[in-house]
Parts: sequence; structure tokens; C-alpha cells
Amino acid sequence: MDTKSLALCGFHPVEAALKAHPVGISEIVHDGGRKDQRISQLLSLARARGVHVRRGDRDALSRLAGTVRHQGVVGLLPRAPALGLSDFNAWLTGIGPNTLVLLLDGLEDPRNVGACLRTAAAAGVEAVIMPATVGAGLTPAAMRVAEGAIHQLKLFELGSWTRVLEKLKAAGIWIIGTAADGESALYDFDLSGPLGLVVGAESNGVRKVTRKHCDGLVRIPTAPGLSSLNVSVAAGVVLFESVRQRRLLSADSGGAVSS
Repeated sequence: MDTKSLALCGFHPVEAALKAHPVGISEIVHDGGRKDQRISQLLSLARARGVHVRRGDRDALSRLAGTVRHQGVVGLLPRAPALGLSDFNAWLTGIGPNTLVLLLDGLEDPRNVGACLRTAAAAGVEAVIMPATVGAGLTPAAMRVAEGAIHQLKLFELGSWTRVLEKLKAAGIWIIGTAADGESALYDFDLSGPLGLVVGAESNGVRKVTRKHCDGLVRIPTAPGLSSLNVSVAAGVVLFESVRQRRLLSADSGGAVSS
């Protein structure tokens, strides 16, 4: 595989990429020994969408997939699906009153990255932003867990992290971090309006460089003796609390809120 390509592994992620507009993959490598209906339907869809299909053996697929379970099918992306600085700057010009963003501040486990992406898509998040040089990033393992979510979100991997945070704030987005020592309980904090919610790395949480730019830090109330949650669970809790508040606000005002 070309070093600029990434492997999307398994039926669900590959099918989601084939159904995306535009198609999210350039080539499919499949196990030539599989003759079942599921692989036949997937390959027919690939050919109908103009995607090149190539037979491979189990060893070749394993080399492409690494440690990720591939189920006999691997889709090759011409590049990582993340967007860069120019796209980020253009996106900032369209920030609206209900923009909801998730910032993944250096997550170390790609499975958590993928789970956060999937949760973000389910919550109607508009964009997910990650530092380019810190954390696991958009690995094949992350994309497999995320499944079709990578095609429903704007995904940014950006350098100059401090500048990124400054630009978000200048665009009118409040940056709210999650931390066990947060000064406000999650359910007491206003999470409506243009908002960027930050979850930090599994080991050390939100980094100091990010905390300095946060407009607030919230904690998720937990039972005694359980001071922290898995980062993907925490992301789901804070995102859907924001969704809940926005829906209540919309109901009170008689309008509709969309992210």
C-alpha cells in the first residue's frame, strides 16, 4: 500500500465509503477465496460506483490491515480523510448559532478515537478537530470503529494547536473542557450556542496548552469512588447533554435547533 493511503477494514466501513458522495475509497482488495453473497453484493456495489476491485490472499489483506480485523475486505483511501488548515479557515466563515464541535485533545487509543467519532456523528456534531502531531489520529483501527461516521463529519487534523483554539474563539465558539476537577458540574452548565467540547487523553486528560484557552471546565458527576469515565463514554455524555439542552431551548422558543 502506498504510504499516503490508509486501509478501511471490514464490511461496514467499506460499504459506507462506497455509498458516500463522493465515493470515499479508490480501490478494494478482497479475499479471493470468499464466494458468499455478502462479498458478492459489496463487490457489485464497488464496480457500480467505479471503484477498482482487486483479488488478494489472506496474507496480503493482513499486511494492509495490520492488527485490524478485515473480514476479507479492505478499502484503500487515497489519503487520510482529515482536512487541513485551508479547509478549516473556510469552514470557520460558516459558523452558526448552533454549531457544535468536538475536540479530541491527543487521544492515545485509536479505538477511543473511532468511538468518539461515531458518537459525534450520532449527536449531530458538525466537525471534529484533532492536533496533527499528538495522539493516535485517524488510523485504520480508528476508522473501523467509527464505521460510516467519518463520512458524516468534517474531520480536521491541524498543527499550531494554540492558533487553532484562538481561531475558534475568534469565530465565536466557546471552548469547554472536560476534567475531573472542573469547577462546574456538567448539568449546571449552559451548553447551548456555538460550542467546542474538549475531551483529553486517556492518561492525563485535557492538556495544559488546551486548558489555558478553555472558557470553562466541566466535570461529569459520578458515584463516589468513580472519579473518571472512559474518554469515549465521557464524550457521549457531554455531547448528548448539549443536545438535550439545545432541544429544550428550541422547545421553549417554539423553534427548531439544528447543528
